[in-house]
Amino acid sequence: MNPTERTLQVLEYIMAAGPEPVKQTDIARHCGLSPSTLNRIVKSLSDWGYLFRTSEKYCVRNFRLERNVPMSQTYLAKLDSTMKDMSERLGVSAEVIVVAGHELLWHSKTGYPDPNVVIRASVGFRRSLYELDVLSQLYLSRLTWDDVQASFYTDGFFETLRKTGQATHWLPAPAVRDTLDGMRSEVFAADPEGNHVGIRRCATVVEDPNGKFLHLLALAEPDDRPNDDIEKYKDALLAARAELSELGYAESSANRLAPKHHALPLRGG
Repeated sequence: MNPTERTLQVLEYIMAAGPEPVKQTDIARHCGLSPSTLNRIVKSLSDWGYLFRTSEKYCVRNFRLERNVPMSQTYLAKLDSTMKDMSERLGVSAEVIVVAGHELLWHSKTGYPDPNVVIRASVGFRRSLYELDVLSQLYLSRLTWDDVQASFYTDGFFETLRKTGQATHWLPAPAVRDTLDGMRSEVFAADPEGNHVGIRRCATVVEDPNGKFLHLLALAEPDDRPNDDIEKYKDALLAARAELSELGYAESSANRLAPKHHALPLRGG
């Protein structure tokens, strides 16, 4: 690895270890670095204020580091070309959506082919996971119900369906659980109708080789279009999902092996 890659490896290690102090000897051993190399990296990070070093050679982090889509430039380039191909071939807007806290975050997208159609969700757009459309359902169904209960107010979920004549339809917790339970085995879902601004989506969930959620890949269109292309959209999304998963597996096997701190129960020294 070059010096930049070594620094990134140390940053990833310390971030994954959690907020507790981390022993320098543990960092060096599990990152495969010599003590002198690690000392140089830690000194630079400390001088810039990213770490606090104690007298006992422990490091306390003062930063947060994460990738919205934790894959390489090669993966992101493939994702971009896949979106453009689907958008041009199917005549829809293609979107990549990640999760940030309790919100969906639009990571990237292609414009809708018809310039007269405006889809409000642009790059950087955020929307609550409490709005239980297919995007929220696909992500939340990757969690256990106990995890959902621990992280969310389960009586706070709602739907926004334009055709019901009621912009916000609140959902009781048992109905939310039934919906998520029914989605757990699915990797594709389609909105039965448009939302309150007249946009409907179908989507698939993309996971890393270990089954960890990476992002959603969605197709968006106005709900006044004929609703007879769902199978075509499903085939395209599942084919894209398979290609992205294969690339993710190849990268993990060849270039980005799982860091040792992911496999060991390390929480500090």
